[in-house]
Amino acid sequence: MTLKQFERELKDTYPDLSALTFQEQQQLKEQLLRQLIDRELILGEATRLDVQLTPDELDAAMGEVRGSYSKEEFNKVLEQAGNTQESWIAALKLRLLTTKVSAAALTSQVQVSDKEIEDYYKTQREEFRRPVEIRARQMLFHSREEANKILHLLKEGGDFATLAREHSQSPDREKGGSLGYFSAGQMPVEFDKVLFKLPVRQVSEPIKSPYGFHLFLVERKRKAGLRPYAAVKDEIAEKLYQQKEETAFHLWLENLQESTETHINLDLLQPESKL
Repeated sequence: MTLKQFERELKDTYPDLSALTFQEQQQLKEQLLRQLIDRELILGEATRLDVQLTPDELDAAMGEVRGSYSKEEFNKVLEQAGNTQESWIAALKLRLLTTKVSAAALTSQVQVSDKEIEDYYKTQREEFRRPVEIRARQMLFHSREEANKILHLLKEGGDFATLAREHSQSPDREKGGSLGYFSAGQMPVEFDKVLFKLPVRQVSEPIKSPYGFHLFLVERKRKAGLRPYAAVKDEIAEKLYQQKEETAFHLWLENLQESTETHINLDLLQPESKL
């Protein structure tokens, strides 16, 4: 990498360093230089292993990161963050390619055994303690009068989920007002005060909150306790795999750094250096 290339990367990454001291600027420059060297090593290894990023993979990743933003909205977000679309795409490509390269180089080295998973479950049991949880449904209305009308229909035998789909004004109406399982503290305080005291299969009176007036139904209560091994085995396996993969990647990169001859002239990073 030439000094011109480094200066261009520096400007893209840190548009303005004037507020920093000389020492802080030097530390950032040296840190960026190491990152750029690692990038070149990874890209070189991708070429050696014939690992490529397909347009579909890039498009899918870009769509996932952008989420509900349009391209124009996302570009504005990037600009506000002091970034450009080109530099963001380049960083995303590198991250995706790094993942593919490390997978190709390390897959055979990263294995998690059943014994390791079982041992983790036994030694980290507190991590899998489950508080009291409930599964509930809700309906939301603008007024108490609307809520009372539907409450009357429920008392006459109406089905909560069906009436929620037909009359509720909350986004979860399409799911019959289902809130799923949750523990205390995960919902607004107005919800908790009612739901954790409400008997199973009983509908609440209209409850006022900042959102409007609610009707609640608790479908099931799950006691506090230890989550069973079968329910968390895959979760533990994924966690252990990620830990091993991260460790293996750093070792792989260190070996790559040691086995690749590089020449660094830090004197060129001094302010008086000429392009």
